[in-house]
Amino acid sequence: MRKILLLLVVCIGFSGCLANKKIHQVENDARIEKEQNGITVICEYLDEDHLRKRHGFDNNPYIDKAFALTPVYSLVFEVEIKNNTGMMIKYDSREVDLFFGEKSTRPASINDMEDKINEDSEVKGSVKLNQLRTAKNTMYKNIVRIAPGESYKRYVVFINNFRARGEVILDMPLVYQNGNVAEEFEFTYNMVKKSKNK
Repeated sequence: MRKILLLLVVCIGFSGCLANKKIHQVENDARIEKEQNGITVICEYLDEDHLRKRHGFDNNPYIDKAFALTPVYSLVFEVEIKNNTGMMIKYDSREVDLFFGEKSTRPASINDMEDKINEDSEVKGSVKLNQLRTAKNTMYKNIVRIAPGESYKRYVVFINNFRARGEVILDMPLVYQNGNVAEEFEFTYNMVKKSKNK
């Protein structure tokens, strides 16, 4: 009995510590804009507060459980690409990498997000359908072509058991229709933990 009570106290204390911390907050500006030879890319990291404001809680596929034995987190970046060149350019998720510590992660696809939603035993029925609909309406497709004078803005999402703090580098090459690299964009963020009252 004493062991059970002790375990409950430890669990409550541990969850309380987690509840008072926001993981994956950025110290530098969350919104970074870069222009290179007629291509502008605006990359904004969206933390949990931003994602809740936009998509609520129940129907939000990007809110993660921090209490799992091996937590799997979604890092979400809203990326807008503006093509002011005279040629078609292409975003290809197979060319994009996120470096976080020793981990290198490629962007999640809609199918990856669907698997993540289906594996969550607490997400059922209409909530599951709504989460999948949100993902389909907000995530980048694997390949996106952007014509001259056009722009495209959606989420680039990475799923992994990322650590709580450290330097994050998002490397995003964009290519011309013929396959040649147009420009390579790099965005750096410093992830930290912050108390909820900050």
